[in-house]
Amino acid sequence: MKAYVILHGQTDLDLQRVLIGKSDPPLTDAGKEQAQNAISKLSDKGINMMLVAPQLRTNETAGIIAPAIGVEESKIVKGMKLFERDFGDYEGSSVDEVDMFALSSWFHNAPTPNGETVRETANRVIPYMNNMVKIFKAKTMLLVVSEHILPILFWFFKGLPQDGKESSITISDSELSVFEFDTDDIPQEIKDYQPVGNSDGPSGGGGDDSGRLLSQSEIDALIAEMSGGG
Repeated sequence: MKAYVILHGQTDLDLQRVLIGKSDPPLTDAGKEQAQNAISKLSDKGINMMLVAPQLRTNETAGIIAPAIGVEESKIVKGMKLFERDFGDYEGSSVDEVDMFALSSWFHNAPTPNGETVRETANRVIPYMNNMVKIFKAKTMLLVVSEHILPILFWFFKGLPQDGKESSITISDSELSVFEFDTDDIPQEIKDYQPVGNSDGPSGGGGDDSGRLLSQSEIDALIAEMSGGG
C-alpha cells in the first residue's frame, strides 16, 4: 500500500508566520490555487481514499483535490487524531519568538504551557496511524494534514529519530509538496509503538485513549462496518 501526504494550502496566519494550533483559518485564494495546482501531482497515483485532519483548512484543501482525482465523498475519512498540535499559551506566537527546534525535537521535547509536547502529539498520531493502516491496508491513501503533524508522519513511516537526528523535511512556500511512503516499509519499532512519557513533565493535551492500539477483532469489525462505503 502506498501512502501520500500533503499539507493544506496557505492561510492568512501562515503568511503572518505564527503558531497555528487550535486556530482554524480558511484558505486564502492563493491557498486554494495551491490545492488546485497539486491535482496534477496526484492524479496518476491511484489514490482511492483520503484521510483528512479535521481542520477547516485541511478539509478545504481535500475538497478541491478529491473530486479532481476521482475520490468520492464516501471515501474521505476525517482523521480525528490528526488534528494540529495544541500549542496552548504559545498559540498565535511568532515562530521567531520561540525555540522551534526545541519545541519540535523528539529529544528536547520542550513543553508548551497548557498545550502538547511533540511526544504527546506523537502519542495520539502514531497509534492512530497504525490502526488506520490496518483498516485501509488494501487502499492507496492520501493524507491531508497541517504543518506540525507532518514530521510525526515522517517518523511514523520512517522511524523515530536516532542519535539526535531529526527528520529533514523541505516544504515549498509556493506549492504543495507531495510526500510518498510505502506502508510495507514502516519500521517494526513504529508498529510496536507504545506511548512514551513526557520527560519534561505534564504540559496538558492528550489525556484520552488515543494511544490505544485496536485489537484485531476491533479492526475486523471496523473493516466489516466500512466495507459498504469505506
